[in-house]
Amino acid sequence: MIDTVILSLPKTKIITLDLTTSGVRPWDLQARTQVYDKFVKNPSPRDKQTGRYFPRLTGYKRKNGKLEWESTLKIEFSAPKLIYENNVDELRENQFEAVVEALRDRLSRMGVIITSENLKNAEVRAVHYSKNIELKNGYTSQYVISELGKINLNKRFDLTRARYMNDGQSLYAYTQAHSLVIYDKVADLIRPKKRSIDKEQTTKQLSLFEPLTKAKQPREILRIEARLSQKQKLNSLFKQLGFKKDPTFKDAFSAKISKAVLLHYWDTMVAENSVALFAYSLTTKDLLKQVLLARKDAKGKTAIYLTGLLLLAREGSGLRELRTMLAKTTNDRTWYRLVADLREVTADLSKLRPREWYDQIKREFKRYKPFRAVGKSTCPVNKSKVS
Repeated sequence: MIDTVILSLPKTKIITLDLTTSGVRPWDLQARTQVYDKFVKNPSPRDKQTGRYFPRLTGYKRKNGKLEWESTLKIEFSAPKLIYENNVDELRENQFEAVVEALRDRLSRMGVIITSENLKNAEVRAVHYSKNIELKNGYTSQYVISELGKINLNKRFDLTRARYMNDGQSLYAYTQAHSLVIYDKVADLIRPKKRSIDKEQTTKQLSLFEPLTKAKQPREILRIEARLSQKQKLNSLFKQLGFKKDPTFKDAFSAKISKAVLLHYWDTMVAENSVALFAYSLTTKDLLKQVLLARKDAKGKTAIYLTGLLLLAREGSGLRELRTMLAKTTNDRTWYRLVADLREVTADLSKLRPREWYDQIKREFKRYKPFRAVGKSTCPVNKSKVS
């Protein structure tokens, strides 16, 4: 539903404590000019040892038009990581109070005191809405991403750049104001930090890789994120979708808004192009992908053999010409075995629905139920009190 959020609050709604003697890391000056100072605060070693997830804090001290100093605090965090210590599991809308209390707890441990009401009504500067979609029937995230790559994303979104990353396992289209990221969530769990899409992989999140991949049926999870990175873009899109501008944290934490935003990107990118997307002639590699889907247990060598057999049977005068070419080196028994293989793979391919992955994604958007990696939940809600 919702993942990363950036909140902004004025200093008047915050109490900061000097707890350096208790192991709380002090604020670090990151930049200074004549008109502003920028400070950052990261979790201390003691915080990290707790195993809990902590937000990232940035403090700004700026001169206003009257040349008076004004201070604000920016809080950036992943909402599901506050509760589950991972963002594979997705939040429900009724967990908002739990998220606020978990955030308040982490802030207090970092020496920043903010009331629950002030957090609920804090200004949202940026928000990432996301959905984890489990693909079924042999479809892989990489296959779906390769299909989506056939669309000209730059034209569809007015996005300045669109590129593949990590050997085609992620598609990233973006501007500074907003971006759309589609990637293989399971594969991302074990990538080095520099190459991963999620740069803040928690210990709990990394531990999910094995149960997701070692199960009898390994799970394929396609992650779709719409990242509204600038307030102006956030407001314009909310207005376009019929939601009020300048949302608070309480406003933005909404399954209805999350679903509307993600569907807007999906419909603009794919639905309007769905006929053209699936009306192309199969290339050799497209056919190989189809064979791998139809024959889930086939090894690479077998899949390549069947793909070549299909292509040879289609070209020129078909099977008659192929048999003539092989007559001097192939006996009747071998030939009939080739024909049997051809018939079997053709029958398997006829059962495929080329748009099924598309239908699966649309169905999950319609249902819009929280995804769970293992059972009902991989981590209980953290009910720790502020200390």
